[in-house]
Amino acid sequence: MTAQPAVRLERGGISAVVLPDEGGVLAELLVHGRPVLAATPWASTVVPSARPAVSEAAWVEGWRGGWQLCFPSAGQPNPAAAVLEGFHGAASQAPWLEVSRAADTVALGWADHDGLSAERLWRLTDDGVAVATRARNAGPESRVLVIAEHLILGGDVLAGPLSLEVPPTALLRPLDYAGLPEGSPTTWPGDPADRWTSVDRATPARVTGLMGVQPQRIGARGEHVEVLVEWQGSALPHALLWEELGVSTEHPWNGQVHALGIEPTSTPHGAGTALDSSLVRLAPGGTLEWGVSLGVRWASVATPPQEAS
Repeated sequence: MTAQPAVRLERGGISAVVLPDEGGVLAELLVHGRPVLAATPWASTVVPSARPAVSEAAWVEGWRGGWQLCFPSAGQPNPAAAVLEGFHGAASQAPWLEVSRAADTVALGWADHDGLSAERLWRLTDDGVAVATRARNAGPESRVLVIAEHLILGGDVLAGPLSLEVPPTALLRPLDYAGLPEGSPTTWPGDPADRWTSVDRATPARVTGLMGVQPQRIGARGEHVEVLVEWQGSALPHALLWEELGVSTEHPWNGQVHALGIEPTSTPHGAGTALDSSLVRLAPGGTLEWGVSLGVRWASVATPPQEAS
């Protein structure tokens, strides 16, 4: 397949870069000139690959940051799966075909050899970006799916302390750092000593599941910014929170990755299809549709915000 160029979108004070050859990732989003998505220190050395990542380490090596779709699985690959899986799903870093584009939108498509396909439309908004996705199973067998919108905030969003705003009816699902379940669910925000509502320099490297997020929205608020992630569709009843504020010092993180993942998901864990919990089963001829939006509003300040403290 001939390499496809980066797609650059513009709308008012919003600009973005989408890379069709790398999972259709939204690699860059600027809101009034300021970056809002995480970028890895090794982004400039990433080499696109059409093969699914065989391990988490291989996937991370090809991860620039940004926002991509983990599909048709997410988390650890299941060696017993009927269709070969990679870490975070075959589509997450595979080439997507550019179908159409305008100044502020681009439509992409992906399909595997077993009849499963997805269409994805990125669209800039007045304060950020929205994406609409439609998946279809044209194959003869039902497909077992895990879906995750790998939306990773960074840049100027993490320039100061944040408070997370999660619907109080959500349950916090404890996970280890690999995303595997441990312990029993509790009501949000869990033990006050864990400080799940706060994101700052004292936040450890960690991940948790959020079960039954209703309404489907999570916010982050600081003196310098307001962020709102909203989504629609019964396919994504849960979410993951991932927090990495330069805490992990091992390779390749090296204490240099600053990221806040607010990730609408079909499952409240990272165990993939190996854990028969909240899995999506798409029958032959079946379709799924969902949408996610990210809005960012900056506070009016006289001087640039300082690093999170």
